[in-house]
Amino acid sequence: MPIYRSWQDHIENPTERKVFEALENPSWDFRTIEGLSKDTGLSKDVVKGVLEKYPQFIRRSPVPDPEGRDLYTLTSKGGGLREWYSTTRAFVIKSTST
Repeated sequence: MPIYRSWQDHIENPTERKVFEALENPSWDFRTIEGLSKDTGLSKDVVKGVLEKYPQFIRRSPVPDPEGRDLYTLTSKGGGLREWYSTTRAFVIKSTST
């Protein structure tokens, strides 16, 4: 299997590109399937299928959103201080609320 440096080098399908473009939006660190569906105009099933098809470009947050939904981002976004803070904060809140 060839190694691609970025999703732009690999994803040609316009429907799939919509999902990746929504994930790349700098306004968001992580996105839910519902948010991606709303932004792209694609069904949640289509969005989920795209996310599952390209695990080499997508990563799931270890911590869900406040409503318990899975969160996704591009692997190319990497983790930064903001992500570390969000993950740590979510863990602490969850640990102290039980």
